[in-house]
Amino acid sequence: MTETSAPRQSAVFLDRDGVLNVYLPGDYVRTPGGLHLLPGAAQAVRALNNAHLPVFIISNQQGVAKGLMTGADLLHIDDALKRNLAESAGAYVEQSYYCPHAASDDCPCRKPKGGMILQAAREHGLDLATSVFIGDTETDAQAARDAGVGAFVLVLTGKHQNAASFPEATDHIAETLGDAVEWALLRRVGA
Repeated sequence: MTETSAPRQSAVFLDRDGVLNVYLPGDYVRTPGGLHLLPGAAQAVRALNNAHLPVFIISNQQGVAKGLMTGADLLHIDDALKRNLAESAGAYVEQSYYCPHAASDDCPCRKPKGGMILQAAREHGLDLATSVFIGDTETDAQAARDAGVGAFVLVLTGKHQNAASFPEATDHIAETLGDAVEWALLRRVGA
């Protein structure tokens, strides 16, 4: 008798700051109280949940390496994010992956490298080629490409609020996370 492996599943990867919550130019979300969901973000995640697509947060948080917050602070902020998503729309994420290292550490998990995405794929049996990454920075696009994610959607609610200023290739440009999710559900995920 031969064993067959379970089919791999498509997923949606989301950057955190500027995609799910308000981007703070030149600063970090340092406390749970400093995290504010963007309008419609919880509902967009809920739409992915309703489509039975696992949602993962992939985020660099070098504020830990800079001593601006602790690893425990980061976990409290993540708990607050998940609580806000649940309370706002009954939404949830499968798992959050954070890189707490400084850019100078050159670790394999820090975007623009695809380490966090590849870890999620290994741990959850994901098909990266049919998955989508929704982000707001060049490093998001580069990490998606490095890991072999099938599509990258730039959302204009974070660092780049003008598509003309974005130097990386994108598969779609969306005004909001809700618009990005709509595109992913209609045109890309699982295709």
